[in-house]
Amino acid sequence: MLIALGIVQGFLNLAIPFHLSTLTGDPFNLHLSNRLFPLRHRLKAASIETSESMPSFAELKAKAAHASQASKEKFNDVRDRNTSVPMAKTNWDPYSGQPPPPPPPPRSLVNQRTKPIAVAAPSLLPPPSRSSSAGSPSLSRASAGTPPPPPSRTGSGSGTPPPPPPRGRNAAPPAPPPRASAQSSFSASPARADAGPPPIVKSTRPGFNAHHVQSNSGDNEAEIDWADLTPQDKEVFFSWLDEYFANVSPSRLATASNNTARGHDGIGAVETHGQQIAPPPLRTMTKPKTWARPQDDEAASPDFNLSYPPPTQHGSAALDLAYYFLPATYWPSPWYNATGTAPVPPPLENRSDHSYTSSWRSLGTKKTTNIGIFFSDLSIFWGSIDFTTTNPEANVTRHAQYLPPPAAQGRDVLVEAYETYGDTIALFAESFLGTGQFCARGECWDLANEALKYFAAYDYIPRPIPSIGRTHGHLIYAGTARDGGRTMSGRWRGGDDRIRRGDIAEWRSVRIGVKGRGPGNYFTLGDPDHTAVVVSDCVPARTAADGESLLPRELGVLVVVEQSVGQPPERREYDLDCFEQGEMWIYRPISMQVYLGVEDITAVPPDGLAGLQSL
Repeated sequence: MLIALGIVQGFLNLAIPFHLSTLTGDPFNLHLSNRLFPLRHRLKAASIETSESMPSFAELKAKAAHASQASKEKFNDVRDRNTSVPMAKTNWDPYSGQPPPPPPPPRSLVNQRTKPIAVAAPSLLPPPSRSSSAGSPSLSRASAGTPPPPPSRTGSGSGTPPPPPPRGRNAAPPAPPPRASAQSSFSASPARADAGPPPIVKSTRPGFNAHHVQSNSGDNEAEIDWADLTPQDKEVFFSWLDEYFANVSPSRLATASNNTARGHDGIGAVETHGQQIAPPPLRTMTKPKTWARPQDDEAASPDFNLSYPPPTQHGSAALDLAYYFLPATYWPSPWYNATGTAPVPPPLENRSDHSYTSSWRSLGTKKTTNIGIFFSDLSIFWGSIDFTTTNPEANVTRHAQYLPPPAAQGRDVLVEAYETYGDTIALFAESFLGTGQFCARGECWDLANEALKYFAAYDYIPRPIPSIGRTHGHLIYAGTARDGGRTMSGRWRGGDDRIRRGDIAEWRSVRIGVKGRGPGNYFTLGDPDHTAVVVSDCVPARTAADGESLLPRELGVLVVVEQSVGQPPERREYDLDCFEQGEMWIYRPISMQVYLGVEDITAVPPDGLAGLQSL
């Protein structure tokens, strides 16, 4: 606009003097000059006003930069609110009619109270996001760092989050180990195919696991120190008992009727076995000679041997199979040339303590069969057999390699594993509470197995060790009890100092008394095996180092979510001070790559795998 005004004003500056100098005598020209003079003055005033109101070049540049920054911020905001996992990297089929998988991000629900004060910088990627807001959560991807080196391995003799996936009828997880009981039939309640998962019931999430015992007795009430009774006091006490029971009528000693409330699979069973109203008369000859407490340490059970994993001949299941592949071992049949079925080595037939994969290749009449086997003691075997199809039993060449069971890990690795998987696994189990729905088939093992399989939907989270047999990751603790709890043994494993939320508990033929209900009431866990998900941290009474003895009663109270056939998932608390009989194991879900050095089990070992051994 300034340029246009300048051109008009220049024209008037030239035109007006010309008319005044050359055409003054013409009346028309005089009239024209009189009209041009006011126009010139108005244009000059407009030019001055426009120049005063127009911004400078610096102001225009600043406004342009501000507009560019605002556009960039708006674009980033739209991108952050609409970012999701690429469809090509998920297992969701957009034409299947099923809803898309939920986007996962921040660790907003990680229990900060249990997070250690000083932890090494995590090298793993974050777990699925957990947001309690009703809006659409954004996805925050962390850049993947260099994966940690595989752990050192010892010899065989060493020793609101994203909701669960839709629960359809066709999602059948791998079968758990066979049950010893013949009563394995069940009827799972059908779930609608179009129904989403039940909402997570946060009100069931337990708080701090401390136990405070209050005494209602008055301050002036006399207390008896039973630990410091003198022999004379004991004699007086027994004489009182003899005098009391001698005067009690037999009618007052009637036994109560049996009142048994059993649940399916033996879990949640609170049994009262003929509990008497009063104990029988105590005879003098039955008085104890000594008041010494029985030894309830591993010294009472010098050989701390548990029934799981299955015993081996050479120290690990993979090493046992490697010996079977030695040329000196006789093979009665060409099992490696099986057609239509997987070539399973004869020592593994009818066993459920392993997972198996195989492949083969052929060139003319020459054929090679490769197998990879992952055992429940976390040892891995790889084998190959070269032979000819025309005569498969002649000119056979065998090759075998294996990885021994991994060593126990330190605190940093175990805490990082908890932060990656623990809270998601616990919330997965808690999401079934109060819904009346079963997880998968309703077996107790399915709850842990499906929770570990849930991470497959997120490609940026390392794959955890799957449930194999009764193993669910890194062993944290193993313990046993017998003789009504008078004899206990236990051993801590790894560098962590507690059982954490999201750990997985295994029980075998366990009986746990009910606190405050008398000796005739107890829970029966396992028929013979039972699985549960821990949903609250459990801090032992003392800190134990790796491999150190720790009795089950020193663990305190375990808070779990569990299910069984005919009994939907529910929350229970077990006081291990009342652990009377059976065996128990606690596992920490952990990355396969971090703990084993492999991302998956293949028929051929990965190139450059550290720790690979052969005979």
